Amino acid sequence: MTLTNRIAGIALAMIVTGVSAASAQPALADVLERYGVRAKPGAFDRAFDALAAPTIPVTPGAFATPLAVLTTTAGDSQVDAAYAFGILAGRSGRAASPPELMAAGQALTAMIGSNDRRARIAGARVAGRIFAAPYDRSGARPVLPAGMTEAIFAMLNRDEEIDQLAAMDALGLLREVSAAASLTDRYHYYRDGNRRARAGGALEALARIGDSSTIAIVTALAGDPWAEGRDATALAIAFARERMLKDGSIAVIRKAVENKSLRNQARGYLDELGAPVP
Repeated sequence: MTLTNRIAGIALAMIVTGVSAASAQPALADVLERYGVRAKPGAFDRAFDALAAPTIPVTPGAFATPLAVLTTTAGDSQVDAAYAFGILAGRSGRAASPPELMAAGQALTAMIGSNDRRARIAGARVAGRIFAAPYDRSGARPVLPAGMTEAIFAMLNRDEEIDQLAAMDALGLLREVSAAASLTDRYHYYRDGNRRARAGGALEALARIGDSSTIAIVTALAGDPWAEGRDATALAIAFARERMLKDGSIAVIRKAVENKSLRNQARGYLDELGAPVP
């Protein structure tokens, strides 16, 4: 199928008005299973968290249903469609075409600004993954749709912890250099306020962005009590140290894969660092 035909198929799917919550979610599950990913409707976020990836090559037309649901529905169906698109497209949207990424990105940007908390979280998290800048610098970051960065910054300024964490996750994956100063300020503010989870999220994002100013922050964490323990923040510190200093902290990350509550986080870090993911 040519690119022109693929886009025509997407356009046709997007104008179908019969997409309902009842039919959309099973259809999305069928699409994922067609490419070797098993996920139950309403649980696509878990598959996304676990780095589920197609085991069968993604073919032209794979994104027609996820895009149709993503752009024509709301609520649970739209959230599922966002995660389904993210699973199929993969990091940096490798499996999707630029027009498909742009169409999805426009819908995700609207979700990030939504009054629906689940939509905001899904929009930011999926946007971060499919528009992620390659860490190995193997290529440029996919072109972001207009307003996406601004929407993520607005989400970062919301009061809810989960919104702030999702926004920081996205900014880090996008390697949004313009966020480095703000994230640094937030890290120190959260750290001083003993807001451990938010401080960990800010540090994780800073490590992903990789600005040289972050080296001093990460170096100061050597032997710091905050680096101890077996929670998400301690693991984020290990990731930051390995990412910025390459000091062997990857051993801590590999060990964390054995911890059920940290497994997905650890596997994600290994993937980002280019290490084998068990």
